[in-house]
Amino acid sequence: MNEKWWREPVALELDGIGRYRIVHNTREAAECLLDQWPVHDGTAYKAAIRMCGYVLSGVQPADYARQDFIAAAVEALIHVRPAP
Repeated sequence: MNEKWWREPVALELDGIGRYRIVHNTREAAECLLDQWPVHDGTAYKAAIRMCGYVLSGVQPADYARQDFIAAAVEALIHVRPAP
């Protein structure tokens, strides 16, 4: 299974206040966007879903999905912090 690992993980405050989830790769990001995201609309959200598909199919580099994933988090007002 091709996970498309990122150079740096992303930590999101997605599971409640002060509870961070660390996302390490494009497959985890896609699952998070589809299954745990608070809103399923918005320009950045749709771009992140699309880019995850491109990365997982080998069309784009993995860090492109990371960038779009962070943008979707900002759009959804999800706090992002540097991962440990």
